[in-house]
Amino acid sequence: MTSLPAPVDGAARSEKNSAGVQSIEVGVALLRVLSRAEGPMKLTDLAVGAGLSTSRAHKYLASFIRCGLVRQSGMSNRYGLGPLAAELGFSALRGIDVVELSQEILDELRDQLQTVVSLAIWANRGPTIIRRAIHEQSASLVVQLGGVMNVLTSAGGRVLAAHLDRAATAPFMTAELAAKNALAAKAGLRTMRDVDAMLAEVRASGFAAISGTMLAGIVAASVPVFDYAGKIAAALTLVGLEGQLELDPESRTIRTLRAAAEDLSRRLGAPAVPKDLLPQPPAPRRRGERPPALLKA
Repeated sequence: MTSLPAPVDGAARSEKNSAGVQSIEVGVALLRVLSRAEGPMKLTDLAVGAGLSTSRAHKYLASFIRCGLVRQSGMSNRYGLGPLAAELGFSALRGIDVVELSQEILDELRDQLQTVVSLAIWANRGPTIIRRAIHEQSASLVVQLGGVMNVLTSAGGRVLAAHLDRAATAPFMTAELAAKNALAAKAGLRTMRDVDAMLAEVRASGFAAISGTMLAGIVAASVPVFDYAGKIAAALTLVGLEGQLELDPESRTIRTLRAAAEDLSRRLGAPAVPKDLLPQPPAPRRRGERPPALLKA
């Protein structure tokens, strides 16, 4: 579920400050504790977390069980969130729109890194830019709202293709490999085997970077944004001038980009990523060797 405000000390709340139904506000403290728990909880732990006595907590829980907000295990007598809580959570998550939530994050990222930022989703014509935060540098001209990017030679396209179902992306990638302008070939992608290796690297490193494949002198880095189901919702991308935008996986630029994407994913209700699935630090590179997923035409 999405993050909620810190639990309120229900027992200490003053009756005089209540402008609504105070008993509901007190009971919600128990639901907040359960929403953060890693598993079913004992009554005593729940009561302490919500700032209630065990007897008072038990009364609220009995009511919550009857209406489906809480369930109780018959074997251990521990408490967890019930089917109605899950239904409410999924209903709320379905109403969250990545487009509406993203602009604030894009603007903050632009101001932090002083570069162009965009958000792209997969649409019927392929990777499509739906949000942007423009900057005074000339790279802003490359990022147009509604613009459709190539899959194989744009950072955002690569990120989307790396996480989407192959049935959706294969026709676009096949067409780009066969295109007469040979942009994919110039980027080192001549066969589907080359594409598979590139996409595997994008998934392993957690980001994609390109240099000169969109336009000479333009570089870009992109990371995935996930939704409440753990599926890719969008690609968050930085676009800048070569020599000014850092593309090294360990640079401040990429770390800041990753943090922004994680923030947006959390707002969309994305589940936490297990540590063993997070991108691993890259092996040391020899001098002059390019970062992973970075190809230049």
